[in-house]
Amino acid sequence: MSPASRLPLYVAFAAAFLLLKLSYAQATTTDLLWLLRPTDTLVGAVLGSGSSFEPVRGFVHSGLRITIDKSCSGFNFWLLCSGLLLTVGLRYLGPGKARSGWWLLALPVLGYGLTVLVNASRILVAVGLQRAIPTLARRYAWLHEAEGVLVYLFFLLLIYGGFQLLCHHVALRYAKPA
Repeated sequence: MSPASRLPLYVAFAAAFLLLKLSYAQATTTDLLWLLRPTDTLVGAVLGSGSSFEPVRGFVHSGLRITIDKSCSGFNFWLLCSGLLLTVGLRYLGPGKARSGWWLLALPVLGYGLTVLVNASRILVAVGLQRAIPTLARRYAWLHEAEGVLVYLFFLLLIYGGFQLLCHHVALRYAKPA
């Protein structure tokens, strides 16, 4: 598939990205339960902490003194991760290179699973930092955001490299011999 023939798919991906980003701006914590609930369940299971859901606030872990709310949903990471997977997948294995391009629709679902795992990891790192250096975490609010950026960036690079290797391997496997 030539780069020019991929253009409509890239435009469709960009339009979907923008529409989802705009809908996120209007979303409430309750609207994002599809991301927040599995993340909260995973964090609660690892830390042995129960939570209560408050529609305005989110999942409140009283014992940990944290709240998992809209800003902790990982929605932006899901958009970036899904976009990254779709772009790499289309480049290596777009329609015409593999039997069908329908498998591209599964990549946002893969992005969802990765988002829940990465987001839970980010929250666990934040709780670990809060426990290890409580005065630093309270004094410098930007530290929480910086930690999130570093964790997300690390995992995006890891996902990109891993998925690119996987796609390259699969593309070679399905390549027609010359």
